[in-house]
Amino acid sequence: MSFYETLDFIRYDHDQLVADVRQHVFTLGQQVIQGEEYETHAYKGFGGWSLQSQTGDWRDGWEFFQNEEGTTIEEVFFPKNANNFATLKYFNIAHSLEYKQPTQGYQGEIARVIDQITAFGLMPRRARVTCLKAGSKSLVHRDCGETDYMARIHIPLITNPACVFICEGEDLYMEPGKAYMVWVNRWHQIRNDSDQDRYHIIMDAYDTKHVTDNFKYLGDITQLEQFASYLRTQIDQTVVTADVVEKFEAELAKWRTQPKKTGYLIG
Repeated sequence: MSFYETLDFIRYDHDQLVADVRQHVFTLGQQVIQGEEYETHAYKGFGGWSLQSQTGDWRDGWEFFQNEEGTTIEEVFFPKNANNFATLKYFNIAHSLEYKQPTQGYQGEIARVIDQITAFGLMPRRARVTCLKAGSKSLVHRDCGETDYMARIHIPLITNPACVFICEGEDLYMEPGKAYMVWVNRWHQIRNDSDQDRYHIIMDAYDTKHVTDNFKYLGDITQLEQFASYLRTQIDQTVVTADVVEKFEAELAKWRTQPKKTGYLIG
């Protein structure tokens, strides 16, 4: 089964979409750089503006990063097969399904295309306008275990053929005017080997109405919603003690390449 699929049934006015992003998103403020404090030559230059978040603020939802060795924050602070609620609370990490509140950028053609995706039963969550800066890349990574359902929709805005999604030996260039769905439970990397920044709208998605060929969600989505609610209750009830904070800060200090940030960035 291919790692991607073109969603030809999603239609939008590309020029209007880009114009609305310029008007309603870029004007919100300087983009959040995901893991800016931990950037290295191997991982740098990815960030953007949230269109859906927990709080309804465009700066919310950028708490993850990867270090140079390829160890993600999840693998370090989350023991395998365990839910570390203190870690979740400390980093303000929520289940994907919680990122559903429209932000200040959810306007015009942006809102129309995401509403269209919702109507198709693809249940978009954590939608964002993302920027992968010129000459930047991610590490080779996957966003969950290979048996977990985790897929994303990409809507290319401003891009070029030197910007690719690499998976299973294939370099996928996503063309403007189209929409793509990709598995992110497989090992992959994004690269921008051009001298221009790449902009996509990206969102988590769940095909609950089975409108795709390869991304049908076969479980009961209400059970996943119940799990997200359970997770939220556990996080809210957890007290992060001073010794845990000290432990986490000591570990993060090993990875920082820039001064510690405050506000919406982690740490």
